[in-house]
Amino acid sequence: MSRLRVGLDAVAARAVALDTANRIVASHRGVPGTDSPSRLLGALLAEVDAEAVDRVVAILPEPVPAEAGSPVGVLRIGGATALPPLVGWPVELSSALAGPVAMVRGGHEYDGTASAPLDLAAVAEFARRCAGTVRAVAVAGVHGLENPDHEQQAAAVLADVLGPDVPVRKGSETEAIGLLERENTAVLDAALAEFARARIDELGAAVRKHNPDAELYVVRGDGTVLPELAAQRHATACLGAAQAALLHGAARLAGVSAAVVVEATGNQAVVGTTRGGLLPESGAHREFGGVRIGSRLPRLTVVDRSMSVAAAVARARYGYDDLPVVLVGDRSQPDAIRPPHGDLAAAVGAATAEAAGSVDRIFWQGAGGREDSAARARQLARDAAVRAGADPRTLRETPVKEALMTYVPVPAARLQATAVGPILEPAAP
Repeated sequence: MSRLRVGLDAVAARAVALDTANRIVASHRGVPGTDSPSRLLGALLAEVDAEAVDRVVAILPEPVPAEAGSPVGVLRIGGATALPPLVGWPVELSSALAGPVAMVRGGHEYDGTASAPLDLAAVAEFARRCAGTVRAVAVAGVHGLENPDHEQQAAAVLADVLGPDVPVRKGSETEAIGLLERENTAVLDAALAEFARARIDELGAAVRKHNPDAELYVVRGDGTVLPELAAQRHATACLGAAQAALLHGAARLAGVSAAVVVEATGNQAVVGTTRGGLLPESGAHREFGGVRIGSRLPRLTVVDRSMSVAAAVARARYGYDDLPVVLVGDRSQPDAIRPPHGDLAAAVGAATAEAAGSVDRIFWQGAGGREDSAARARQLARDAAVRAGADPRTLRETPVKEALMTYVPVPAARLQATAVGPILEPAAP
């Protein structure tokens, strides 16, 4: 029996089923804004053998601030001299989400050594303040990426006091170098936890109704995937998924592995690049409701009708002059590839999405020096990719980027690394 993979674009209400050669064997075009992901899936699977579907990968509509309505407790570990939690947030959002907020003693240095012992009594007192008043809690510690021990200890205390039904989101679960970005991400993921769980559980139940053995993944903002349970924990990681999947999917439809993609709709065009299954980053952070979070935006250019798409394409190539141009949408573009089924590009990008893991943090360069730090960065990226669902045998790695940290009191460098690869296929029955 031929195996199938399903891509759902619940934003544009498009769905596709692909065979193992990435050929479209069925598609469904619904009405945006009216077809739920479950109905979209049902309509597509009415045209194929549902038992042949191994995997469903979904682009879900992005949450809006009004859906982040659960009050959240916010615990900062260390960083007493830093800006306090929720500083700079829009008043209406912080007022809606802020439960008890506390800053307790603890945290770590650049090299992972403790700055001070974790004040477990203060954590327990904070947990008692949260009891009966919050639906979730966010915990972030200074240098929690280098050493998450205090975050983990605090989460255990919170679970003891609040019970298993109150989710705890930790800043160390987000690969963001800045404390505020990690903390903001944890707070928003906590606030969206109930909403994300309900929406993904509904789709997961629909997937298993059609085939109990099929796996569900959700596309995140770089066009790669998160497994079902991880996506419930990290709702903010999926912001921007539709645009990212479209870039990857357009290249797939055009039969190329790297391209400058132009999506032309109405009075504007969006120009972006996909290379090796990854989107170049712009360096700017994403925002949700005016709050800066840990994930970064891809390098995109928005062009209106009065501007030159050709100039934007030239900038997007960034020295890769041989990159083909792929066009989807309603605009003509000389020398561009216009693939068939362009309106299905995002759904195809979902169905063919890969799993990735990234590391961006400060590494203390001890006796092993740069080589040991780079090896650790690569391994952390590979481990994260495998947790996201990648097949460890087929991972590809980007070169490690290094920036020396001359303003810290220990030998340290900021290292960035990414590993990406196809999702691990289920074992043959």
